[in-house]
Amino acid sequence: MRVTSTDHSPHFNRPLRAALVVALAGLLVGALLVSRSADAQRSASKAASITITDLMIPVGDGTELHGRLYRPASDSARPTILSMTPYTVDDAHEYGRYFAPRGYAYLNVDVRGRGASEGTFRPMVGDGADGAEVVRWIANQSWSNGQVGMRGGSYRGMVQWQVLGEDPDPLRTAVPTAALYPGRDVPVYHGIVPTYIARWLTFTQGRASQQSLFRDGRYWQQAFRELHTSGRPFSALDEIAGLSLRAQETFEQWIEHPYFDDHWRALSSDSADYRALDQPLLTVTGHFDADQPGALRHYRRHMQHGIERGTEQHYLLMGPWSHGGTRDPATELRGLTFADTAAIDMNRLHRQWYDWTLRDGAKPPMLKDRVVYYVMGAGRWRTAPSLEAVADTSRTFYLQSPDTNPSDPFDAGQLTPQAPASSDTDRYVYNPRDTADLATLQSMQRSLTAPGAAFLEGPTLIYHSPPVEASLELTGQMRLDAWIELDVPDTDLAAWVYEVRPTGKTIYLGNTHLRARHRHGVDTTALAEPGRVERYRFDTFWWTARRIQAGSRIRLVIAPLNDPAWQKNYNSGGPVMQESVEDAQMATVKLHLGPDRPSKLVLPVRSENVP
Repeated sequence: MRVTSTDHSPHFNRPLRAALVVALAGLLVGALLVSRSADAQRSASKAASITITDLMIPVGDGTELHGRLYRPASDSARPTILSMTPYTVDDAHEYGRYFAPRGYAYLNVDVRGRGASEGTFRPMVGDGADGAEVVRWIANQSWSNGQVGMRGGSYRGMVQWQVLGEDPDPLRTAVPTAALYPGRDVPVYHGIVPTYIARWLTFTQGRASQQSLFRDGRYWQQAFRELHTSGRPFSALDEIAGLSLRAQETFEQWIEHPYFDDHWRALSSDSADYRALDQPLLTVTGHFDADQPGALRHYRRHMQHGIERGTEQHYLLMGPWSHGGTRDPATELRGLTFADTAAIDMNRLHRQWYDWTLRDGAKPPMLKDRVVYYVMGAGRWRTAPSLEAVADTSRTFYLQSPDTNPSDPFDAGQLTPQAPASSDTDRYVYNPRDTADLATLQSMQRSLTAPGAAFLEGPTLIYHSPPVEASLELTGQMRLDAWIELDVPDTDLAAWVYEVRPTGKTIYLGNTHLRARHRHGVDTTALAEPGRVERYRFDTFWWTARRIQAGSRIRLVIAPLNDPAWQKNYNSGGPVMQESVEDAQMATVKLHLGPDRPSKLVLPVRSENVP
């Protein structure tokens, strides 16, 4: 749900830029004089080639939704691309300007209660029904040929799935990008709530865009740190952040549903919705997309419940991209660099997709199979017929710590290919009254090549593998099975995995977290029984693909989740939304290692035998 923009302008140093300007000025003046008239004619021609119209669209209950329509100036009926946004219609101006000259009508619509649309905005509620009515309305317009496709990312991606669930007949295709899944990754991720939800609710409060406040990172860091250090319950975040009354109502409703219950199920597609789908779909997400869990849940549920005609036409594209990068791919991300081929022209790919699905054109050349993904470290794209076919084997590393200190990154425990022959126990003690190591967390946020969680101040358990003898291609979702014993009824645990190269360079591979009460799934709660050893399965790592260099080591870090970016669990076992520092309980977390309780890290691997 994050909304970002990326500046791709070159950053020359100023003396060099000045020198270049002076040197080129003489040449440019002459060239500009010659071309000015021709440029003016081309610009006037291009501007005249499309029309931009604001209009109101009636829906069933009498509400009118505001839309902005971009279309070719000619009167001929065209296929239409629809997006529905909570960020006001101006957010798709560049897309309308791109698609309209290429023969499409492009309609961006303010969701109910946002921008100039009537009604009340209730995030994630009712957008599917409204969108289906808009699709049917489009098909009856003189400028439409009855063929409608959808596009858009993040919240707009979720809306596409909700509209698909309504099954409007004119909807011929959709491209849900970085699509969130209500209750699974927004506003609750795996049973834990990010403080970011207050920032997003501020962004979408009222009718107008709140860009300036939303982008004031310093203000939001201050607010989240205040909640974290004050010891106040998470339910006080709306007051600390200064949410409007309407945003407070949404916040309070959300925190009443802290895990995936019937409230969230009602906002998501069910199995019957997926069975009704038979149109071509293209899901787009990224290895670092904040809403990758939602995007892949939509995709997997369609693969599980859809009919063959529908699933065979569902393509999945995953690149080395952040949330915003799924719409504006780049060759660099927080210290990582990728081949030029990673920065695909997303508008061009979308146009090729719509040409294929709405105009009977050729299939986009990039989609050679139903799953297309980028392998970092190898600098190449690969394809597979399904997500399950990507990795054909796995590498298992068992946690051990004989004669080592797993709390010390320089004397860490071991990740070995052999299961331990004898039993052992590692442990850490966590006091939720302690505040986070902000400096290390910030370095981890800024760079994916920072030393990382092994150097967090506070309790950690760290394990290293021997150097891998040959390069291996990690492809898929990692899994950590940890046999854990608690002395409190609840706590939050986090895990990070890194590649540590022979040079010492550290590369982030993935992380996840788990609340003890949700160890059996995020749709149920069961407090831990102190003293009982249970297997905790960390199986919600982000999907990734990276070639790990020969000679590198794998590093695993296990620690408490103690970060202002996340709701704090004070370990009491009570309602976490209402817990405060007064409820705090020290937690001793014991990690059991041995032949009967083999704690292990499993890496999905693509072997060289896969074509």
